[in-house]
Parts: sequence; structure tokens; C-alpha cells
Amino acid sequence: MYTGSLALLLHKLTDCHCIYSNSFSKEDPNYILGGEYKAALGTIVKEHQINFVIDLHGASKDREFDIDLGTLHGTSIQENNINEVVRIFFNNGITNVHQNHTFSASHPGTITSYSAKELLVQGIQIEINRNYRNPNSFDLFQKTIHSLEQIINRLGGA
Repeated sequence: MYTGSLALLLHKLTDCHCIYSNSFSKEDPNYILGGEYKAALGTIVKEHQINFVIDLHGASKDREFDIDLGTLHGTSIQENNINEVVRIFFNNGITNVHQNHTFSASHPGTITSYSAKELLVQGIQIEINRNYRNPNSFDLFQKTIHSLEQIINRLGGA
């Protein structure tokens, strides 16, 4: 819940490009090879010379992390950029940040894998604990928004 709304809000705040799927979509773009979502992503990346793709995901509130960053075990993003992402979360008070802990984005169908291997642009899968996506928990939600906005502005996310 709330990941599509979060992406749309970030689009409004940063003017980044945004595509999203919902639970009613015919395909799960994070598990199939190819598909309409990835085709649309590829078109946007090429037409607008996007150099960084952020794939937002929602994790259960019961997960032991606040944020889990999936980077194909470090191969989908440059080390200095992953360090910047972690630093931004920490500076905004989100300190329980893991890398490739539960969700490494290593399945060949993930958006992050597609971005890095097929589109040849850096990508990161950001799994966000529900407590940090829920606008009813405004303080945590605000920390998430500020962090993601800064990440997009610094790294040029789509």
C-alpha cells in the first residue's frame, strides 16, 4: 500500500519521470522477463536520457528493516551512489537501512536487473517498511519523502 501514491508525490515534488503498476495489473513487472512495463520504462529511459532508475517497493510492517536496498549485491549501482543513498536516509533519521538483506533484486525479472543489465543504467530497488510509507504515521512518512526527494535530486532518479 501507498507505493504508487508515494511515487506520484515524488513526481510532483521533483518532476522525475514516474510509472507504476497496481495490484490489478495483468503482469507483475518485477518478476516477468520483458512485458509492457519494462517496454515503457525502456522508452522513457532512452527518450529522456535517464541515468538512474529507482524501483520503489512496499514491505510488510513486520519486516526487521526500515529500508532494504536491493542492488544485485552491488552490481546495479556505483559504490559512491549507494553510499550517498544510505547517507541520505541516515541524515533524515532512517537508520535501520539494510543492503541486499531480504530483497537483493537479483531475480532476472526485477526492474533493477532490467535497468542495469538491459538498459545499462544504474538502478536500485528500495523496499520501504509500511510504517515508513503510511501517511497516517506522518513523521515517518515525512522522513521517507524527504529522503527519496533528496535521492532523486542528487542522483537523477526516474
